[in-house]
Amino acid sequence: MSKRTKKVKSAGRFGPRYGRRIRKDVVAIEEKMRRKHKCPRCERRSVKRIGTGIWRCSKCGLTFAGGAYLPQTPAGIVAARSVRLSSERAERAAAEEAHVSPPKPQSVEDLQSESSASLEGENDKLLAREGEME
Repeated sequence: MSKRTKKVKSAGRFGPRYGRRIRKDVVAIEEKMRRKHKCPRCERRSVKRIGTGIWRCSKCGLTFAGGAYLPQTPAGIVAARSVRLSSERAERAAAEEAHVSPPKPQSVEDLQSESSASLEGENDKLLAREGEME
């Protein structure tokens, strides 16, 4: 007996039903799904699908939720990237705040001398105006 599904691969179970394009798409999705994928914890290519959206690493035993056909969906990758970037921005902002030194506290004498100097300046201005008015 010869091989029955050489050209159509896993979609041979459908026979002539559903159309060529749909069967081809099913084959592409199933080939991606049945591959071994990279584990998010140990980085080894040992993750297999054990159920719809449930994935397990055969090396470290990590079981996690993912997409129905791939452990990481394109939308999930975008979401993770945006979360990572926003947390990096927040860390940078916190680091910049930490590096900006607060104003140096002044002694009481310095504050008194500054206030008396500013008051003397204002008094001089007032006297000059009164002199101009007369």
